[in-house]
Amino acid sequence: MRAAALLLLTASPALAWESVCIDAQGRPCAPAAGPNTARNRWLGPLDEHRQLWDLTRLKAGLPAAVANAITLDVYTASASVQVGAALAPTLAPAPFESATRKRQRTFTIAELAQLPDFSYALWDWASGNEQCPLLDGTDPTLCHDFASHMGPVNSNHFAPQAQGFYARYHARALVRAAECKAFSDALAGSGGRFAAYEKACELEALTLEAVGHHFLQDAWSMGHMWQRWGSANLSEFPGASTDEKRDRAVLVALVSGFIHGARGVLQQLPNWTSYDVNDAMCAPWPDVRFVDHDGTLSPAVGDDYLGQMTPLQSQRFYDCATSGVLAVYQSTGMAHGPASPQPGLASVDPTGEVCFGQRATNQAMVRGMAIHLKVLGVQADLPVDARFASWMIPQVARATGKVPVAKKTKNEFRMSLMRVTTLARIEAKDHPTATTLADGAMGDFMGISPNGQYPLVAASYEDPALPWRPDGPARAATLARAFHQAHAAEWCAVTDVAALGSLKTHAADPTLDSEARAAACSACTELVQRHLRLGTSASWDTAREPLCHFVGSTQYVYGSSAAAWCCP
Repeated sequence: MRAAALLLLTASPALAWESVCIDAQGRPCAPAAGPNTARNRWLGPLDEHRQLWDLTRLKAGLPAAVANAITLDVYTASASVQVGAALAPTLAPAPFESATRKRQRTFTIAELAQLPDFSYALWDWASGNEQCPLLDGTDPTLCHDFASHMGPVNSNHFAPQAQGFYARYHARALVRAAECKAFSDALAGSGGRFAAYEKACELEALTLEAVGHHFLQDAWSMGHMWQRWGSANLSEFPGASTDEKRDRAVLVALVSGFIHGARGVLQQLPNWTSYDVNDAMCAPWPDVRFVDHDGTLSPAVGDDYLGQMTPLQSQRFYDCATSGVLAVYQSTGMAHGPASPQPGLASVDPTGEVCFGQRATNQAMVRGMAIHLKVLGVQADLPVDARFASWMIPQVARATGKVPVAKKTKNEFRMSLMRVTTLARIEAKDHPTATTLADGAMGDFMGISPNGQYPLVAASYEDPALPWRPDGPARAATLARAFHQAHAAEWCAVTDVAALGSLKTHAADPTLDSEARAAACSACTELVQRHLRLGTSASWDTAREPLCHFVGSTQYVYGSSAAAWCCP
């Protein structure tokens, strides 16, 4: 009993393939949510989302350079934010004309395939995870906590909502790729002098695809091939108040996490590392299978078992994944070079049923409705609707989900849990290899519908539509500032000579400290070099026109160098 209590009290809502955050000392990030995760790398032995992206890139034959680490120079204010028990410099991009610090953000595109497990969207990561995208005033660390806030609204990581979320990110990536192609075409007469900007644009398009790939990857994790209850928007949960809505959302997320499989949480705990938490549905149990879009019945695995992906699961996932990546990359100017896909891949619509039509069998769903582990080689199973488990899960909601769960809600939870598990066992017995349970036949849970019954609309925290301009809405401006080299064309369009003069004036402000002056000079130089004609207004080097000249801007300054113009 004590072991089961420990197990349940350490459980959290379901991730799919593993995502990891590691600090500079090689330790798991602590805190493991919020601003701290935006300040560390997402690399580690179980970073399965990253590994899936890298394997996809290799199979798609993208040039090796797109896998290199990227470092963004981000211009910020001098403010600090709370990170754990300490203060840290803000990472939120500031307007260039008021920037007083320069920070560097280093990452690989593959790492950002894990982003939806740490940040609500790319703009949230670009802001340093320093605000709560739910707009309810919650502390940023708590807001990004998976157990209490992100997990309860992660129904978009499960079929069929994952399809809509991937489709929207893939569409954004294609739009961005088209913008990059137009940018490269405009620079065709520059003699390759601005290749770094072209490449930055391509890398951003692939970054959008990587964020979206998280949802495509999730769709091929066995534990996610079913309709988890709920919406990606907390407002759509039942309840008279936000607190009541979140009470239900946390409970649903916990039950979904147990059905999905809890190995990813439990196997890593010090008190459990001698056990084999072979928890269905992610572990390779013989009766854990899925039915593909064409009716093929096949076994599959999920998180912590990436190396054991089954042949059909692997082939069809990589057909989908490489099709998505190639569609994006080949729509850019391919400044990094051509793609050379490996043989044996099929080209498919990555947003269609071929890539999102797979569902867990009824038999697999019922197998998932228990917690499984081997202790000294002896298999132990704890059904999620057992008296003890149904009592303990609300306690977990209180301890890790940080919701009080009123007595009335607890009773409603237990009745709902008994109803859906009983119905599931009957359905699985009568139709073991059908997929009715995964397609929503379990019905509502605590008044919350299977996620397929919620419109596949954008969540309130998603990334904005393109184009992203520095003079646009706040989220778009944040992205344009963080990825400013990628958005050089947009910056050229909104920057005039007066704005350049403001940058110079700011850099000359005598009240700036040395670090602020260096940042202001750097920010000024970064933008001015895109408008600088070498020479005078009467005579300049026409063979070396600045970047903005090629994208239609007529705003110029003159001098020998941008640095000298900004900070003489």
